Amino acid sequence: MSKVKMVFAGHDLKFAKLIIQFLEETNRFDIRLDEWDGHNVHDEKKSKEFLDWADVIICEWGLGNAVWYSSRKRPHQKLIVRMHLQEVDTNYPRQFEMDNIDAIITISPYVYEEFYRVFKLPREKTKMIYNVVDTAKLEKPKLNGSNFNLGMIGIAPKRKRLDLSLDVLENLWAHDQRYKLFVKGKMPQEYPWLWRKDEEREYYEAQFRRIENAPWKDAVIFDGFGDVDEWFQKIGFILSTSDFESFHLAPSEGMASGSIPLILKWDGSDTIYQKDYLYDDIHGMVHHILEMNKMESSLNSRQEVKKYVQQLFDVDVIGKQWLELIEGISSY
Repeated sequence: MSKVKMVFAGHDLKFAKLIIQFLEETNRFDIRLDEWDGHNVHDEKKSKEFLDWADVIICEWGLGNAVWYSSRKRPHQKLIVRMHLQEVDTNYPRQFEMDNIDAIITISPYVYEEFYRVFKLPREKTKMIYNVVDTAKLEKPKLNGSNFNLGMIGIAPKRKRLDLSLDVLENLWAHDQRYKLFVKGKMPQEYPWLWRKDEEREYYEAQFRRIENAPWKDAVIFDGFGDVDEWFQKIGFILSTSDFESFHLAPSEGMASGSIPLILKWDGSDTIYQKDYLYDDIHGMVHHILEMNKMESSLNSRQEVKKYVQQLFDVDVIGKQWLELIEGISSY
């Protein structure tokens, strides 16, 4: 039986990598990548070659890629568009040739409803499938002392609220100077588009001055960009202090490693994470960390968060949902 020819098209495929890998490992698909340079920037000649070749097209993000493919898709081809949240602030979904789109995937119940509210995307074509986590890769033993280590992944743009994570550290450090905050990801200066914005740059400069002048300045460690599976071995608590997110993989990745998630509530957070992991303010987060570290063992809590992610977001669970969707719209 010949393999189904499948194209993933988009400017940023990092959230699709595990899905691509899962589908490849079924040995049922021949997958090629049409990697765009921006929301609406691509090599049109290459995209046309992919279009001529494909049986199934998956647009990762519903931006210019979905507009381009939906206006050109052939009758025998199937087209799936996966939406995150960024698209809500663009006009691209209004330009979709909806009749040529077979299915739309949204990554949380809240995002599903947002796209319906803003664009009235047809419910009969829209399906919610959570983001995916490689739980097996992240399940590594914790290092000694990890229960005093906080983690934060990604501090750009400023809506990630590094200042609030620093508040958490400052409050904990006042109780016990063993607490540290490890920050994973690129520095804001590494994003030229962001650093050119006065409001963003001034915010970070203020945070860096605060750290430099604080008695706990040595307790903030910037670890740079890279894989997180080994990094999480030293992280006991993973912080999510953002003003808003579409899904936020960092807490779920941390949970898969046994890190306890502490998430400041944002719209839709309760459609992804249990209420036990959600907080109204940083004081509740600080109190929870201190209480957990008073306990002789937090092993049960760490096992519970692992189980939660394994059941809902694991690559095998989510991959099968993708496979069912593809089979449901295809005759292959």
